[in-house]
Amino acid sequence: MSFFNKLGIKARMMLLTVVPTFVITLFLTAYSISKSINTLNDSLSDRGRIIATQIAPASEYGVLSGNINFLQTLIQQTISREDDIISILITNIEGVRLAVSGQIPYQIKPNVSNDLSIKEINQAEYIVSNAPVIRNVVEIDDFYDGTNNMLEANKRAEVVGQVYVALSKDRIKATKKSMIWKSLLLGLIGFLTSSILAYRLGRSITNPIISMAESVKNLGAGHLNLRVDEDAAGEIKTLQLGLNTMANHIQMAHDSLQDRVHDATRMLRHQAQHDALTGLVNRQEFERRLNVALNDVKISNAQHIFCYMDLDQFKVVNDTCGHRAGDELLRQISLILSQRVREEDTFARLGGDEFGLLLTNCDVQNALLIAEEMRSMVEDFRFVHDNRMFKIGVSIGMVEITSEMQDLGDITSYADAACYAAKDNGRNQIHLFRHHDDDLARRHVEMEWVSRINSAMDENRFCLYCQPILPLQDDNNNIFYEILIRKIDVDGTIILPMAFIPSAERYHLMSKIDRWVINKTFSIYHQLINTNEQHDFLLTINLSGMSLSDKGLLGFIKDQFELYQVPHTKICFEITETSAIINLTNTITLMQELKAIGCKFLLDDFGSGMSSFAYLKNLPVDFLKMDGGFVKDITRNDIDLAMAKSIQSIAEAMKIKTIAEFVEDAETMKLLKKMGVDYGQGFYLSSPMPIEAALGNFRQLSLLQQSQ
Repeated sequence: MSFFNKLGIKARMMLLTVVPTFVITLFLTAYSISKSINTLNDSLSDRGRIIATQIAPASEYGVLSGNINFLQTLIQQTISREDDIISILITNIEGVRLAVSGQIPYQIKPNVSNDLSIKEINQAEYIVSNAPVIRNVVEIDDFYDGTNNMLEANKRAEVVGQVYVALSKDRIKATKKSMIWKSLLLGLIGFLTSSILAYRLGRSITNPIISMAESVKNLGAGHLNLRVDEDAAGEIKTLQLGLNTMANHIQMAHDSLQDRVHDATRMLRHQAQHDALTGLVNRQEFERRLNVALNDVKISNAQHIFCYMDLDQFKVVNDTCGHRAGDELLRQISLILSQRVREEDTFARLGGDEFGLLLTNCDVQNALLIAEEMRSMVEDFRFVHDNRMFKIGVSIGMVEITSEMQDLGDITSYADAACYAAKDNGRNQIHLFRHHDDDLARRHVEMEWVSRINSAMDENRFCLYCQPILPLQDDNNNIFYEILIRKIDVDGTIILPMAFIPSAERYHLMSKIDRWVINKTFSIYHQLINTNEQHDFLLTINLSGMSLSDKGLLGFIKDQFELYQVPHTKICFEITETSAIINLTNTITLMQELKAIGCKFLLDDFGSGMSSFAYLKNLPVDFLKMDGGFVKDITRNDIDLAMAKSIQSIAEAMKIKTIAEFVEDAETMKLLKKMGVDYGQGFYLSSPMPIEAALGNFRQLSLLQQSQ
């Protein structure tokens, strides 16, 4: 359809005229050829049957008497009269050839039955007709005419031989080719004739229309004074009159539109400089004003302050109530904070839940007072949506614009660092950027870790360790391996995850790391399967909170299963209760999809916040891992012991297996076993080790577990 729409009116008319004619001609030609070919085939088949039925009674004497000369003469006489005969063969009832002329093009099988019917074999190159030679016991003047009526009448007829007549299809093929070429020639002549007629007809109809189209084009280009000639008749003249009338109206409206254009230009300029949601100045315009302020400082030593503001707990509102509620929260916060902004200042929305405030001609002390007042206004504000109330905070990073700053990047980088420092210090605070700031120095170190992590990822300097999770009860035989990641430094030193994971979480690299771990684990498991080694164990892979928010993670995991052919039932994904609750909707969806194909889930650090008891009914987990913070002290602390027992009791009621981490001594292991805890993990049972070594020692570990 899009191709047809691109064609001009002449081409369309030609297509509408020529194509149907061509299709009909082609159909009729094909039908005629098909009928003629069928007639030729039937004619050749009839000839073969007639010749065979004529030879069969004539050869009765020769077959019965064994007079081969008689039969051979009969065959030669027949071939001399018929052009299409390839060969004729006469056999006795045992299939012995008595007379033959030419080569019968298929294998003859003896026909010892008393079958009186006439048979035919139709092949691509020939037709073979087969008629029986019958010994008649009727009067001498009775003659076998080859029909079933005659055969039925002569019940005492006996088959004594067979006649095979093979006719060539060469002449039919030549006739077919001739017919096809003639039909194609006639079709081509018809097609050319139709095209010429369509072209001439199209010109007579479309020339006036094309002329009007050209006039419309000129009118659209701004030549409002041009008009078309009204020299046609009928409907086309009506179109010409309408076109000229339209041009007159456009000419009259043109002047009034100029004023509206000026008004629209002013509106567009405002929209280009302001945020559509809040009506505040947008990032582009705000950065332009920041550059003006920086140049002003360098020229006149003026004092300007930039405050970078990031809302706290905005994501909770957005995830809990939806984006519409988040948008409404941003509008209300914008209105509240705008009340405190001075006339000479600039308050802007920089994107998402981030705001910027440029305080012009303001010293640090006054800027701190203004920022504190705005922070307090947000803290006192309560956002209500669908009968839910939310408390919001704001973290503010403040920087004084000085002449030492090179460009806009320095200003925003310092303010961003100060804002993150405010968040690190507990959120809902103000942090003023100063050189040699300890908090900012720590953030600088974390940013360096980002570069190291990316380099290690690019250079494949990560490796996998794992720590066994062993059964504590006699009815549990499975062994788990928790997959752990390590970074390999440039000098070969193994770096524990606690050194780089915080930076990866802060700078949104955890999803990338989690995907690397999944891919590497599946690859190693695939290699293990190919070696036919024993691998009856479960691998647990940790998923960060960032990965649980990753919409593409589910598809990635399924692709890895497909790529490496890892059994779904041998993979368990481990999540923390905090990340599960924060990303509850996404987490439940991910768990349901993966459990549907056989994967298992483990809820880690359970009990650290005790907040997930209410959510546990909705989380389809298979295992609970008790928080090690109190497991390690259950032999010495009654409160920790009571908490562990309560978790174990709830897990048993929900038929969820339990795992205790931080099993550091035999006494702790015995107490956990007595409580009914299903599995244990800790240095007393086994230390983390490279994954290749751990999986290679699986057999020994299984034997050791059976002996305990």
